[in-house]
Formats: sequence, structure tokens, C-alpha cells
Amino acid sequence: MSRASRKATPAPPTPDAVMPTHVGDERRNGHDELNVARLSLISAQSRVPAGYTGWTRTYQTGERTVTVTCTALTGHVVPHGLDNDVMVAIINLYLEDGCPEDGTVRVSLHRLLLAAGLHASAHYYREVRQSLRRLQSTSYQITQGWWSQGRQRHLDATFNYLWKVTATRDEEYDAGSVLEIRLPDEIALSIRDGYVKPLDLTLYRELSSPPVRAVYRVLDALRWDSGSAQDRVTINLLEWGERLSIYSTEPDKIRRVLQPAHDELRERGILLDVEVTGRGKSQELTYVFAPVERLPDEELLRALTKRGMYPAVAGKYLTEHPDPTPVHLALRRFDAYPGRKQNAGALLRDMLVHPERYAEVVLLPPEVEPRAALPAAAVADEATDEVESRQLQEFQALSPERQLTRLERLLTFAKVTPLLSPTDRDRLRTALLAGQVDVTDLVRLVTREMGQDPARKADALRDLLPE
Repeated sequence: MSRASRKATPAPPTPDAVMPTHVGDERRNGHDELNVARLSLISAQSRVPAGYTGWTRTYQTGERTVTVTCTALTGHVVPHGLDNDVMVAIINLYLEDGCPEDGTVRVSLHRLLLAAGLHASAHYYREVRQSLRRLQSTSYQITQGWWSQGRQRHLDATFNYLWKVTATRDEEYDAGSVLEIRLPDEIALSIRDGYVKPLDLTLYRELSSPPVRAVYRVLDALRWDSGSAQDRVTINLLEWGERLSIYSTEPDKIRRVLQPAHDELRERGILLDVEVTGRGKSQELTYVFAPVERLPDEELLRALTKRGMYPAVAGKYLTEHPDPTPVHLALRRFDAYPGRKQNAGALLRDMLVHPERYAEVVLLPPEVEPRAALPAAAVADEATDEVESRQLQEFQALSPERQLTRLERLLTFAKVTPLLSPTDRDRLRTALLAGQVDVTDLVRLVTREMGQDPARKADALRDLLPE
């Protein structure tokens, strides 16, 4: 293994580094793209020196020699600290939006902060603005280290972490700014191809500091590198320190830097143990993980992807909705749907998220009909009523923050979001979080008469909101 070359030596994590205050008390399941997490493209350090503008890492993995070079443009330092949290948020917002083909996430700065688990304070608005600039201005060159899920082999890749960031307002973004954040083609395609792993967003946000979250993010990616969760991961101590930008050749120093992360990950129940073998520079760490709680049903995942859903989108839905009944109903409706399916994956996802829109689809008889005495239409009506009732109950049981997230998705699918101004969205957010409007009324307004002009729905929504 050759050591990394670098343009400046980063400072070790310091206890007085700025740490975020995370918000939200509801468990959230998310995902992470495996390449960017495994390669550890963002430094684990909370802060870096002003002259730290690039680094190069080279290491051996099997028969491949992997080289990763990071270069920041003049006036910027390399991505670090909270940049991990911002990228995790952007990746999950891209998934929540259904993985648009253009790789673009459209989101307000306020919502981006919430998605990153940060308070909407002036401090974090400033930090996230700086983070977006760093991510857009930094380029990466990767040799034999970028896995192509579609081509099933490792490739070379060159890209900026964010390809483009634009805002509705010039210069300094504010809370009402609507951002268009475009992922590089390599990352967006990898997500659409399903090269992702589960990520417990609640647990990730609860970790105490950027260094601990960075260790967890990279370590969990190594755990999932084979495509399924491994019970144990073994890595050379010096290589591990290099991946995390702990630039030291002293094993004892690397272990001291890692110790707080090890302690916290054990306390959280993520790790069962950290075993150390060997001596000196030959030391290896073996991480022993707690079992994974639940994975998506493989048969349902295959059924959804076969019909055009992106694997990552299908996996996310199945992880968040373990009940198979709505999925089976959506699959039958999709197969019976008349006319041309121009975007099959988007149609199937819409059937899963909004079953009430497709209640009129006449179902094809299933291969095995458990209640053959009933007409297919009667079975469909009964199943639809049951699913819709359950979904409404689940919606009402959510926290206001989660209700807002679900409602924003619903507005996007109904093509209402583009017709709402930033002020409208802020009024909606404030009213819903303060309990000033009945979320059931909002859902019914958006879902009824789906063929209705979205502009009329937008007007009706404004009328429901308090001034």
C-alpha cells in the first residue's frame, strides 16, 4: 500500500469543532450510494486548514490498484465535516423525488437543512451555503475504483461532487431560495441502477459529531460492499486511517483518533466489538456488527424492478412499507392498466404511493384467487378501501414533520408544487407544523379528481391555509 500524497496536513478532530444539533424524533429509513460512501470522498475532519486544497490516496484491493485524487478550486478547501450530512440529504431527496432522469433535485434551502437533520438557524444556513460551494467546486479523479452496476465492472471516473447548483435568488441564498442541485451523471446513474445500501437516517443524525458520522458512513458502506450486510469487516489500520484522512503513519495515533467513534458506535448498538490483531503497521481492525433488522422482500423487489421501477426507489418503498398487500394490489393494477405506459417505473410508483388514483382500473384475475366466489371488481374495491383506510390512518399517526414530507411528495406528483410560490410553501409548512390546518383535508383536496387542473388545486390549497 502506498501512502497518500497531500497538499496540506489536516488538523485532527478537535472537541471544540462546530457540531450540528439534529432534529426530529421519528425513525427514518434512507439509503446511501455505495461508491461515494465506500471511497470516503469527504474528509472525516470537522475542520481543515485553509491550505488543504487536495489529496491523493492509492491502495490495493484484490488485484486492483485504486487511486482517488481530490482537487478543490482556488479559494476553496476540500469537502469535510458537515459536507457528509449535506450529501446524504441530497442523495435521499433525489430518491424521494423518484430519481429524475436529469439528476436534478429541486428543494428549498430550508427543506435541505431539515433533510440534513440540522436546525434552521442562521449558523447552519451559512454552513450549508458554504458546503454547497465546496461540493460544486471540487473535482475527483478515480482510477479503477468506481463500480458500474450496469456494466458490472470497475471503471475510471472524473466528476465534481455536485455538477451544478442554481438558486432562484442571486448571491446569498435565504430560507425561501429554491435550489436546483444537479448530481453528476456518475452518481445519479449509479443510484438509478440500484447501487445503494440502506441507511438509518435517524441513527446517522443522532451520532454526536461529523467525524463519528463519517466513520459510520464509510464503515457501513464497506459492510455492504459485497451486496449484502456482512457480520464482520476487516481492514488494515493504516489503510483505514488513510481513507478517513487521518494522515499519520503511527498506529497508536490512528487508534486514538478512532477511539471516540468506536466507543459511540458500540454504545449505540451498531458494533458488537472491535478486534485488533497484529502489531505495528501490520495491525488490522475487525469490526463485528449487530444484525440487520429488516431487508426488503426480494420477490417483491424483483417484481417491481421488472416492471420498470428503479431498484433504489423500489427498495426504499419496500423498506418503509413492509406490508405486502398494497404492493400486490399495485402490481395487479399495473398489469391491467390500459393504454401505453410511457414511463412505467413512475406509473408503478404512483400506484404505490397514491392507490386512490387508480381505483377504477379493472384488475386481471390473479394466478391464485383465494376468494373465487367474489367478482374481481368486488375484491379490488374491498382491497382498495382497506389499503386507503390503512394509509390514511398511518398518515394521521405520523409526526407533523413526517406528514409534511409525505404531503410535499403528494403535491409534486399532482403537479401542484411548481404552481406554489416559496411563500405558499412556507405558509403550508408553518400551518401544518403548528396544527393550524387538518392534514386530512389537504390530502383529500390534492387526491380527489386527479384529472382536475393542478392550478385549481393550488388555488384551493391557498384558500385552506390561514393568513
